[in-house]
Amino acid sequence: MMKRSSLRSQILFAAALACFAILSAQVTIRYLWTIPQLGELARYNDKLDLLQIKAAINAQLRKLQNFAYDNGVWDEVYQNAQSGDRQWFQQSFMIQRSLQKLSINGLYFYNNSGQLLAGMSIDNDGQLLDVKMLTQPSLMAKSLLIHPNEIVANQLKPITKTNFITINNAPAVVISQSLAPSNEIGPNAGTLVLWHYIDQQFISEMLPSAHDNIFIIPPEKVGNIANDISANLQTDDVQVKLHDKSLYLGILGIDNQLLLAIKVPQSPRLYDEELFNPALIAGIVVSIFTLFLLYLFISRKLVNPIRNLLKTISYVNFTNDYTARTNLTGHNEIHKLGRLIDRMFDLVERQQRKLTQKNQQLQNLSNTDALTGLANRRYLDEYLTALHSSGANRKQPLAMLVVDVDYFKRYNDFYGHALGDKVLQQVATTLQESTHRATDLVCRYGGEEFVLVLENTSKEEAVTVANHLCHAVEALGIPHQTSANTNVITISIGIAAKPADEIIECETLFAWADAALYIAKENGRNRYEIA
Repeated sequence: MMKRSSLRSQILFAAALACFAILSAQVTIRYLWTIPQLGELARYNDKLDLLQIKAAINAQLRKLQNFAYDNGVWDEVYQNAQSGDRQWFQQSFMIQRSLQKLSINGLYFYNNSGQLLAGMSIDNDGQLLDVKMLTQPSLMAKSLLIHPNEIVANQLKPITKTNFITINNAPAVVISQSLAPSNEIGPNAGTLVLWHYIDQQFISEMLPSAHDNIFIIPPEKVGNIANDISANLQTDDVQVKLHDKSLYLGILGIDNQLLLAIKVPQSPRLYDEELFNPALIAGIVVSIFTLFLLYLFISRKLVNPIRNLLKTISYVNFTNDYTARTNLTGHNEIHKLGRLIDRMFDLVERQQRKLTQKNQQLQNLSNTDALTGLANRRYLDEYLTALHSSGANRKQPLAMLVVDVDYFKRYNDFYGHALGDKVLQQVATTLQESTHRATDLVCRYGGEEFVLVLENTSKEEAVTVANHLCHAVEALGIPHQTSANTNVITISIGIAAKPADEIIECETLFAWADAALYIAKENGRNRYEIA
């Protein structure tokens, strides 16, 4: 029998006390922190699911808005809306197969007075629909059309509206786009209205891989779950509310009332909510066993820090990643050595970061034309190589414009190189401001020659851009007394375009555009020619 004063009994008593303390601490931590934190993390994941659905819906809406903008802010549409040419709109846009291919259910054009110029609606099977609320002015909500006063209040710039309504007793999104010229400044000529049902097909287009788990709650049933809506599409506030193991994202209608809801399944819970779970019990058993293994104390104080140092140094040696740290916080010699190594790694990391920044600056300088600030020929070559290697880009239409300043050598000889450089800067700025899409590249090829690469752009669209560029440069009104055809600076443009799903090398496209440029020069300059 062991005496209570013996070292063995004291160790056993201390071990029992430690076991009880560990058990109490683990239960307390799990009850007060672990389970609540896991629950909070699960709710955070639910919130992320809602935000992901909102982002996917907004992305789908942006596609519709971009389509409406591309077709509403267009000189030809603007002019025919002003003249009221219903036949032109009917022939150009009212094609059932086109609406079905574009995945929209309806497209309508109205003049400045709200009168219908042309319109068509189809169901998801491509069959014609009669939508009286869009064809009869007395039934149409006024907020769906854009009033000329709204354009005036917006400084004559185009306006896009997004509303959610019911069309033929089914929820739908309606995009309204004011009709404006391509330079985006001018009085309103009318309104383009397109709409799309918000149904399972909409969900399938939005989230192809997850649409089977997401459902639409129609207007007639949305009142049953109105109090369980966690978030609205039109607001930023998110309050996770679970109902039937599902989350609900609401969409407000044109009257700012709940129109429909999207049902999103709750993320699966990957943790056990029981206080005494198998993992906790196993941890207690391991902890008890560990208390009787005194050598683990030495291992923790001596062996583990050394292994940490070796592991960190080996990792840095093989990867050159100096962001690694030993993170030793003790006070013995090994921990002090670890902190010295951390400071050394920190110094090397900061030096590497500075070197990387310098290299990036050099890379930017090597890809930028110093005079105009545009991309240079080297960057153009890299850009075209990337386009050629991308399968997605090769399936899209592509246009290339080669631009040359007319009689620029005469200008330099007469006005001097300083003014000549200024002309190149003004022309470069005009080209860049006139091509505002993220997929448009403008670069200085050399001397007075510029190259524009327009991704996902057809030949007709490229012609519109070229025509606009010629007028924009001429409108600068830069005097040029030695010009053979005008008294101001002008440009000539060669155009080459590649249709979608047709493989044409970028070098070939450039050669065609360059040849078209020379034809434009031979035909009088201040013009464009198409290869």
